[in-house]
Amino acid sequence: MATIYIAPTQQGTGDGTSEANAYAYTSLDTAESAAGNGGTILFLDGTYEISNTTWDPLVTNFTYKSLNKHGAIITTTQSRTLRLGANDASKTVNFQDFKITGALTLMSQSNAIISGMLQIDSISSAPTYGAFYKNAGHFTVTDSVIVKDFSGSKSFINDSACTFTGCSILIKCSSVGANGITGSAPIFKNTIIMSDNASAINDNVVNTSTCTNCCVFQMHSNDASGGTNNVFTDPQFVDSANGDLRLRPSSPCINAGTLS
Repeated sequence: MATIYIAPTQQGTGDGTSEANAYAYTSLDTAESAAGNGGTILFLDGTYEISNTTWDPLVTNFTYKSLNKHGAIITTTQSRTLRLGANDASKTVNFQDFKITGALTLMSQSNAIISGMLQIDSISSAPTYGAFYKNAGHFTVTDSVIVKDFSGSKSFINDSACTFTGCSILIKCSSVGANGITGSAPIFKNTIIMSDNASAINDNVVNTSTCTNCCVFQMHSNDASGGTNNVFTDPQFVDSANGDLRLRPSSPCINAGTLS
């Protein structure tokens, strides 16, 4: 178990033992091996452009973390997929404090624990899988802001057993299709869920007792019942069109979207 440093390009000797000597991102596989089981890779500030790729340490528990919150920026030039883990539900991958731009699908190939993420699509995409796609394991997402811009028919979540806590989510849809949150009722707690299309949030899923102390706006059929301590009205984001999901002082959802 070790802490290894990585940068967009090699720093110093590139042996990963310090910020001054960080591996290049192209040497990620080597960095994962050096960190080992229970290890951590700290990503230095900078932009990391990725294609369809897998972060797969092949160990039981592993952490990928931005050294400075949102200082490590993962970006794509078109719709891409980042697979987290070893396709083994007995393993865990931690993904912390990254900023994501472009249009990226996150796929759980082990249990993916995500925290402190800022994900704002800078391009509209028709993703192959959706935004969060279960292959093995499940997603657990906390304290994150997610703005997804869909132009296709895939669902926002394809993982019925995932949980979102203390998050703000905006689903932007130029077409509806299956862009809603689907599956067998993923769990939402203290989370704000909003769409710019009244048909894009599937009320058969969000409108359940598994949605607790949440704020949900623009639901299909405008159903405003169900769940526990929920608010079904406009959360009044500061500037949702540009990804600013801070709440205005007048927001009815001040008590949602925060960790409890």
